[in-house]
Amino acid sequence: MACRGVRLYALTANFMKPIILYIDDDKANLETFNRVFRFDYQVETVLSGAEGLEKIKKLSDIAVIVSDQRMPKMTGVEFFQEVQKINPYPMRIMLTAFTDNEALLKAIQTGHVYDYVVKPWEKEVLKKVIDKGVELYRDRVEKIKQLKVAEVKNKLLEEEVRETFNFDEIIGADGGMAEVITKIKKIAPTNSSVLIRGESGTGKELVARAIHFNGPRKEGPFVKVNCAALSPSLLESELFGHERGAFTGAVGQKIGRFELADGGTLFLDEIGDLPEPVQIKILRVLQEREFERVGATRTIKTDIRLIAATHQNLEKLIQEKKFREDLFFRINVIPLMIPSLREKPEDVSRLARHFVDKYSRDLGKKVQLSGEAVSALKEYDWPGNVRELSNVIERAVVLAEGEEITSADLSQNLAAAIRMVREFEQSPPTNLREDIGQQEARELARTFKECRGNISSAARMLEIPRSTLVHRLKKYNLI
Repeated sequence: MACRGVRLYALTANFMKPIILYIDDDKANLETFNRVFRFDYQVETVLSGAEGLEKIKKLSDIAVIVSDQRMPKMTGVEFFQEVQKINPYPMRIMLTAFTDNEALLKAIQTGHVYDYVVKPWEKEVLKKVIDKGVELYRDRVEKIKQLKVAEVKNKLLEEEVRETFNFDEIIGADGGMAEVITKIKKIAPTNSSVLIRGESGTGKELVARAIHFNGPRKEGPFVKVNCAALSPSLLESELFGHERGAFTGAVGQKIGRFELADGGTLFLDEIGDLPEPVQIKILRVLQEREFERVGATRTIKTDIRLIAATHQNLEKLIQEKKFREDLFFRINVIPLMIPSLREKPEDVSRLARHFVDKYSRDLGKKVQLSGEAVSALKEYDWPGNVRELSNVIERAVVLAEGEEITSADLSQNLAAAIRMVREFEQSPPTNLREDIGQQEARELARTFKECRGNISSAARMLEIPRSTLVHRLKKYNLI
């Protein structure tokens, strides 16, 4: 047990040491270097420049590269010239004899070599040069990281400035969304985590932006991630970043969203779709405010406000062991429910007119909604909520030939679904056979409407072949 503990300690200690790569065509020299420095650094050794280049491609955290000058096939200077093309960040030290002065001077002038040590080297002299190289490497990497983060943050902030809004610009602020706006005004000034719940298309991201831009972190970035849009492996890299060579295809370092959101807000949309391994890592970040990039050993601190959103029943997912209860408690500090559009029908006409104005400006047209079109829009349940309404209005504005949008300019499937329900609700049956037919037709009409006029989706919902549904729809003059 004691030996195992010692090995574990050695592995842990080695894990935190700077990586030093040493290249020499003499195996005895490699063994000596490893024996002398194995307790100070994580030593990697190779017998040729070609092997060294392959090692550099695989290891992204090499701090210092030490190379002998006189090697067959590829000299130390030639090797460092190739290293510069692959990874310019490690500090490069040359081991050289007095007779190599001309080549060494040229290498230093061109920046291929940071420093040199004359052979035969002494441990204290070489270690001093390597330690200084490690210090400079870490300083260089930190500055590059800061520049990268600043560059990405500036781009994000530029995007957010264009989308910044106040509460007055949330349609329905004086209608069905009034209660939500009141809660947002109380939530925004805090740094507490928020869980926004509601059906797809209800505007959860809009609410998250309102919280951020009216809170104490409004000067920081608003960084969003759609958890349902990425595979588990890509999602982990997107959230936490990765180092070059961390996995196949990782050709460069990537700054993760947790790092980019430092000082601002991270919005995790569709958090219910997170795979469990990623849930565990996010829980750790929320608890300890730190993480590591994929393939890295260095811990990164982060200060973010988390806003999450979902359309799913997280309590049910917890019962099914698909979502961690401890993570739920962490994100559900302040719950916020967004009503569906059918729960606030008074907002339909205002939203529709807002979208007409928006898309008219975008397309350089001047159109407005007719009373007939407004009435038709109010009769629809909008299962896709505000997003669906926006899409319908955009299409109508594009197709409108005059200055007024009529019900005919609305989506044909939408208009058909509205017409079906309207006709069957206003036509009472006169006998039993007609009653049975009416019931079947009404069920078909409602399903067709719920599926937004999509025959294939309606057939799947009714669990009948598509051809059968088409036959029945034609039977009742529904298409």
